[in-house]
Formats: sequence, C-alpha cells, structure tokens
Amino acid sequence: MDLQKRIEQLEALVKTLEITIKMQAGIIAAQAETIKELQARLDMNSGNSSKPPSSDGYNKPAPKSLRKPSGRKPGGQPGHKGSGFKLPEKIDIVQQAAPESCFNCEHDLTHTVGEIIETRYESDIPPIALVAKQVNRMRMICPECGLKNEGMFPAGMTSKFQYGANLKAFALTLLNYGMVSLSRTEEILSGALNADICQGTLQSWVYECEQALGDTVEAIRTTVAAQPVVHNDETGFPVSGKNHWLHVSSTDKLTYITVHPKRGYEGMAHNGVLPDYTGISVHDCFSTYFKFGCEHALCNAHLLRELTGVYEASGQQWASELISFLVDLKELSASYKQQGDTGLPYDSYIEQAEIYQRILDMGFGLNPLPERVPGKRGRQRKGRVRCLLERLAEHRDKILLFARDFRVPFDNNQAERDIRVAKVKKKVSGGARTLRGAEAFARITSFIQTARKHGRSIFSALLSAFCGQPEMFLLADSGGGTE
Repeated sequence: MDLQKRIEQLEALVKTLEITIKMQAGIIAAQAETIKELQARLDMNSGNSSKPPSSDGYNKPAPKSLRKPSGRKPGGQPGHKGSGFKLPEKIDIVQQAAPESCFNCEHDLTHTVGEIIETRYESDIPPIALVAKQVNRMRMICPECGLKNEGMFPAGMTSKFQYGANLKAFALTLLNYGMVSLSRTEEILSGALNADICQGTLQSWVYECEQALGDTVEAIRTTVAAQPVVHNDETGFPVSGKNHWLHVSSTDKLTYITVHPKRGYEGMAHNGVLPDYTGISVHDCFSTYFKFGCEHALCNAHLLRELTGVYEASGQQWASELISFLVDLKELSASYKQQGDTGLPYDSYIEQAEIYQRILDMGFGLNPLPERVPGKRGRQRKGRVRCLLERLAEHRDKILLFARDFRVPFDNNQAERDIRVAKVKKKVSGGARTLRGAEAFARITSFIQTARKHGRSIFSALLSAFCGQPEMFLLADSGGGTE
C-alpha cells in the first residue's frame, strides 16, 4: 500500500473519530442536563416548588419566609381585641360557698348572716341530652256552628317519628365543618346524647341539607361570577376510588366549589363561573385557564417557590434577584395602596417592568438554548430553568398585574385556602363514596365557607338551612374584589 493511500485512510479515520467525539460530547451534555434535572426533582419540596406539603413526608424542609422582619414583638399587638374569658352579662346560677358549722366549736351556722369575701365564676353547659317532644294534633268542635276545626303540625314536622333541626345542624357541623367521619359522628352522638343514629340517617341529613341549599349556592355562584377579581384553583379528590377534581372560584367573601371527573376545560366549564366571566381570574398558570377569554393574573407565591428551587439547585444569581424584586415590588405597591392609589404610577410601573426584564435577560444569558445534536431528530429539550424563563417572559404583564391594578392580589392564596379543606376530608375518609356524595360535600362546603367569611356561626347557618330559610349572607354586599 503506497503512502498517499495510507494518509487518506488515516484522514478519513480522524474525521470519523471527530464526528463520533462530537456526537458523544452532545450525548454526554444531554445526559448531564438530564442528571441535573433529575437531581433538582429529588431536591424539590413544598418550599421550593409547587408540590403540596403533604408530599414532604417526614423530611419536611425547615420553614423559610421571604417576609422581612417587622420589628414587632411576638403575640398580640397594642389595640388587639382579645378573646379571653369575659364575665357573662347574665348570671344564671348563684351559689354560696358557706361553712355549715363552726370549725372550732361546731356551732350550726346555717341561719347566720355572712359576708362575701371572694367571688369566682365558671361557665359551663348543662348535661347534653335529647329532648323528646310530643305534638298532639287537636280537633275542636265549634259550639256555635258545630264545625270540626283541626290543628296543623308545626312547619317541618312531616313524619310520625323524626329528629329535629338542632340535632341535624349539630351533626352536619361535625361532618362538613369539623370533617369528622360518619362512623365517629355516630359514636359522638351516641356517647354525648345516648342517641343511636345510624350512618345511613346521617348521610340522609347531608342530602337534605344539600337540597335546602340549592338556591343559596346558585346565588353564590352568580355573585362570584359578577366580581371584578376572582381566585381559581383545582385539586384532586377521590370519588368511588377514582380521582376527580374539585374546582373553586372564590373571593374574600364568597366561596363556590364544584366537583367533576376532569381537571381541565370540561371541569372548569362545569364550574359555571369562567365560561362567561369578563373580570380578572387569578390562578397558578395552569395552561387551561388561558382558554377562557377573561383577563388573567398569575400567582407570585408559586413563582417564588420555583425561583427558590432554581437558586438552591443551581446557585444562579438572577433567580435570587428576581425573588427580591418581586418581594420589594409587593411592598412598594402596598405603600401606594395605603395612600389611596389604584395602581403604581405609569412611569414607576414601566421602570419596574424594565428591571424585571433585565433580570430575565441575565437568566437567559446563563441558560441559552442547547445546541442540536447532529443526526438527532425531534424537539430539542430546553431544560426546566429555560422553560421557566420563557414562561416568565411570556406572562410578564400577568405576573406584574398586581402592581398595575391594586384590586389584584400578589398571590392566589385565597383559592388555595378555600380548597385545602378537601385534603382534610381526604385524610379523614379517603374522599367520597359516590359522585352525589361528593357534589353534596362541595355544595355544603361552599355554603359553610361563605358563612365563615361573613363571620356567621356555622351551626346557626346550617340550622337556618334545616329550618327551610338558609341565610343569603348579604350577597348583595359581597362585591368589591378581593384582598
């Protein structure tokens, strides 16, 4: 073999090796990025991502707060209205703690006049017991004309044997507000009242309450749909062993919850608030929400957790700077709001938006688009941080809307608090056995949470439902957006 041919073979081999090395370098880089993302996933918890606290298990992260110290001491602040023991306006029982005889000579002191040297007070409830009431329907013959006149049973007394509204309201307070299971509610009523009430009867009271609340809960829905700002969220909820979704639309005065097998558009449309809504919907950037034609505002609490995760996993400074920027912008907006403004001045908002964009540009510089691997087809993987940056850039105005319009809150905590009750229910009973039971739970919970937001007694509110006159909670005065 001549020398020239040998050189050509070696050159071809070198080119082949160069291509192979370049391909391997691309594969190694892709694998390194995958390992980095998988490690970031392992490091995720409720403090640096959107994972719920229930997923942390026993390795709960140490609490971290992005709030700046207020400088105030812990506990009640000056002017705080206390809720400790108060002397009752009416004393029902007065008891004298007097000696019956002299401690020295044992002389009878029963009829001796004494003086009060100290007074103490105790508030308690009387022994709990069922009160059995018998109602006799009477017939009376008029002595003047001889007409037979028959009396009428009280409203709501429809059966030969039945339980009263107070007992039903108490049971529903345990079931739907205290989140006590059916079996334990049965035990509580049996032990406290000596009443043998089976679980089937308790469940029938749930359905009775649900039916009584139909018009009231529908009024809550229409009133929520008329508000300028509405919080929206969804969470999984087991029904008959299959995962369903609770959808919530709420304000600081109203809560409306529904259940549906789907999380996405079908479930949101079934909720009945968003399809024709024209105000501002606050949510966590779940893409399906953008299919509705209203204006959108995004939850910054979710973004702060994601940015914390990026900074902890990679140490990239832009994430830390964006966290500080959002927290400072929140405080700046609050100071303008206290002065009576409805939003940041235009020039100030533009300046803040430019700072936001400069921070993102720093992030884009550290996270460029990956080079395409030669010979590899399909969509190029961008990486979690790059995707977050693109989302932050695409939805800038929705993220910063809280600073432009002070009706919009900084976060979506309102909806998250309103729907968190589903997780308690899930822990207690594992969900609902039937779809009808889940729908009853959602409707009654809507009513209870709305009552609570208006400062009403939950027991009294449920009692009004069983008495046929469920309170409407001043729905006409429930407007004005959210805090």
